[in-house]
Amino acid sequence: MRLFSKASRYAIRAMMSIPEAGSPPSFSTKHSCERAEIPEAYARKALQEMTKAGILKGIPGRGGGYVLLRKLSEVSLLDIVLAVDGENTFAECPMGLRCESQTVARDLRLCEKCNLPTPKCGLSHVCPIHDLWKRTRKSVINYLETTTIQNIRNNPGRVPSHARE
Repeated sequence: MRLFSKASRYAIRAMMSIPEAGSPPSFSTKHSCERAEIPEAYARKALQEMTKAGILKGIPGRGGGYVLLRKLSEVSLLDIVLAVDGENTFAECPMGLRCESQTVARDLRLCEKCNLPTPKCGLSHVCPIHDLWKRTRKSVINYLETTTIQNIRNNPGRVPSHARE
């Protein structure tokens, strides 16, 4: 099962390859993509979405690019995933069903708050992995929320202790 899109994976890789805010003042998409070894087409769209989310600022014109608006230690993986994939990234049932209570609210942690004795993830179906997804999703969101680009740069391949449960 994919937790987020290929565009988010590429966006995270692109963010890992950019310089810290202020040194140099801007970076180009092309240079970032070459360093991260990712296709420019995916990265351009992802960088635009991160601009809308206030993570980056676009610099128009010849020789333009992007400027990081926050320190890498302030940009979580969750910030990137939600910017690129949208706020409903984790709202979907992994079985493709939809919980009745989730059709109205758009709360990232709605599933954690679910206290229905028999959750109805579809019109008349109870999702067979509702409880498993509830726990897994909580763990994944916690990890993405508490892990920053700087954490990964400092400790590649290691899970930060604050993200463990």
